[in-house]
Amino acid sequence: MSAFLDAPSPEAFSLTCEEIGRAVREHGADTVTEELRRAVLFTQDRELAAALLDIATAHRLAPLSPAEARAVVAGPAQWRYLDSLGEPVDAVPRTPCEKLMLDLLHDDIALPVAPPAKGPTVAQSMLIGGTAQPGEGASGGLTVFLSSLAAALVRREDIGRVVTVVLAPEPTTVTVRKDAALDHWTVHVPVDSPVALTQTEMASHRAGITWWLTKLLPRCGLTPDVVHVRYSDDGSLAVADAARVLGAKLVFTVTPDPHRHLAERHPEDAEDLTAMRFDLHRVRVADHLVERADQVITIGGRQDEVLTHFPRLDPAELLALEEGIAPAPPPSGRSLVPSLYAESALPRLDPSARGLPVLLNVGRLHPMKQQPRLVRAWLDAGLHRTTALVLIGGSTTARTPDEQAVLDEVLALSRSAPEARGRLAVLPAWSNQDVRRLQHELAAAPVSSGAPHVYACASAKEEFGIAVLEAMEAGLLALGPQRGGLPNYVDQGRNGFLADTSDTRSLAEGLRHVVDLGPAAAPIAAAGQRTVRARFRIDAVAEPFAALYTRLSG
Repeated sequence: MSAFLDAPSPEAFSLTCEEIGRAVREHGADTVTEELRRAVLFTQDRELAAALLDIATAHRLAPLSPAEARAVVAGPAQWRYLDSLGEPVDAVPRTPCEKLMLDLLHDDIALPVAPPAKGPTVAQSMLIGGTAQPGEGASGGLTVFLSSLAAALVRREDIGRVVTVVLAPEPTTVTVRKDAALDHWTVHVPVDSPVALTQTEMASHRAGITWWLTKLLPRCGLTPDVVHVRYSDDGSLAVADAARVLGAKLVFTVTPDPHRHLAERHPEDAEDLTAMRFDLHRVRVADHLVERADQVITIGGRQDEVLTHFPRLDPAELLALEEGIAPAPPPSGRSLVPSLYAESALPRLDPSARGLPVLLNVGRLHPMKQQPRLVRAWLDAGLHRTTALVLIGGSTTARTPDEQAVLDEVLALSRSAPEARGRLAVLPAWSNQDVRRLQHELAAAPVSSGAPHVYACASAKEEFGIAVLEAMEAGLLALGPQRGGLPNYVDQGRNGFLADTSDTRSLAEGLRHVVDLGPAAAPIAAAGQRTVRARFRIDAVAEPFAALYTRLSG
């Protein structure tokens, strides 16, 4: 705690909160409470005092009397602390989110109340991306997977209810909503920010996220038996804090990403010390989540790399669970291909592209997804002469900085290659159902040359690749990155292809190879379709998740 007192920061607050938890276990609550009391009363920094009081609240410690708390701290940290003591709160809000907080404390918000569930209640968090349309902002494959998983779980007799926790898109309302047909609830947690939080901003809102969850879930009859977090960030620590307060078991999906990212971004000297510190912080967060979880799982079969970074994990206790996809939606009765040719301010296909094989890429616009590298590789390989490239993703308005930067780079490449005009289409995000209908429509329309329609995933890595699974299920020939989760189900040259996406030249070679296969691609695409339909149906994938949640809740 002394390091936090000397140099307080949101990240230091988050890690100090973990240290206090360990100190309580090792030295007892009374000793730690006394140390917190001395620290709060000693400091003249009111923000530091508020942070220390939030740490006390997170661990249900009471270092100050209500009168002392009112004297040394103001605002939400004081209100959270007083609420934990069962004390009334009377204050004037300064922001819409503070007003919401006080309204909830004063029982001035009407909330739905769920009836008792007939089985365990499972909460899953998705604080990055949330329920936004996949492909917009930070919303991607995890949004699709968790929605499908929730639906599959609640259809089972051994799971009572699923609660998905997301961050509210704006801090002026509290929304708790049930799916119309299923016992799947979505809880939107307000945060005092006018825009969606990034991972670097989560630590500043950790105490608030925890407080809202510990109030909203019981108030709505949604107290979970099991809580599942999937990101190595302070948002997951906030949800884990709520799980501890609510008495729920904690599941954590661990990936090698934080450690890998740290090593790759800063191989020698750190040019960007701020970025390096945050990457190191995420490594520590992952360690803390592994330590706190009642069950740690990995995605697919990648335990070896995880165990390298987390040597304290027992291989015998580490579960590998695969992700999956819902059945394809029924045809809508209308063709979606004409949308690729419709006039727009962004590039679209022209009549010269009709009948050509399509290289399709779907997903959020983000540097990790490497859409500009895909465009450059497509151009360098000369594939603009024989194929059409279609990119779908990104917001139509209010783009994030990442989205705008990626889009600007793609458009610059398009302008630099006038010979490719009419062969590149750039469209904003579509609904998942429309994307899948387009994939099936393309797969059902082979081209006269015999060359395949291809799903081209140029990401630096994919943890599992939900979009790739969906394309394979439709019958498209898939090409994706060697790094990440795709090698768990893509058998090179037999049911799909892997490429080195870290290099434009190797990606171009991979694209050219799959296009040049011509009619020989058909059995490979068909094998990929069989792989997904046999192994990654969401109902089958939900089985081991349900078994885990049921075991922990029992």
